[in-house]
Amino acid sequence: MKTIYLVRHAETTWNLEGKVQGSRDTPLSIDGLAQTVKTVAFLSALQFDTIFTSPLTRARAIAEPVGVNLGISPIVMPELREIEFGGWEGHTWNEIGAMYPTTLAAWELKSLEARPDGGESLADVGHRAEKVRSMVESNSGELLLVVAHGGFNRVLMSVLLDLPLSSYNSFTQPNACISVFETKTSKWQARVIDSTCHLA
Repeated sequence: MKTIYLVRHAETTWNLEGKVQGSRDTPLSIDGLAQTVKTVAFLSALQFDTIFTSPLTRARAIAEPVGVNLGISPIVMPELREIEFGGWEGHTWNEIGAMYPTTLAAWELKSLEARPDGGESLADVGHRAEKVRSMVESNSGELLLVVAHGGFNRVLMSVLLDLPLSSYNSFTQPNACISVFETKTSKWQARVIDSTCHLA
């Protein structure tokens, strides 16, 4: 049986300020540093065969220490980066609504072709998520760790469960949460969704 532990990075300073991060490499907050330590400790008790990580620092802050503890070099996958929000990055959603009302309205309707100004469409992100699913399924390991981002993880979860991409907001993805998926064939099942029990 193949199992994926899908993890979101810990809280950043921009998460704390309510700013859209996207492709920006933002630092962890004080709480985020504590969340990272607890998440690394929890994950390091598992015997992962392979670790995949987003190239962004906030995701690697979890993947790399787990790799050191387990003697595994994480595989950096550009496909795991966060959704690129273009001109929206660095702004709060209220600011985005005032600056880009038309494109934000289209995005909120979950149109596959709607895109943030200068960013990616949901369809673009879906294509990346399909590539990640293919790479995970073709990997020889049975227990895999994937560390990425809230927006991208929601899309990947939809792809793994064969749900419409428009369902991605059905998942909450709090900071440093862990979701677990298993398969014996090509049909994935969710065992844990958005858990933060390890942070207690």
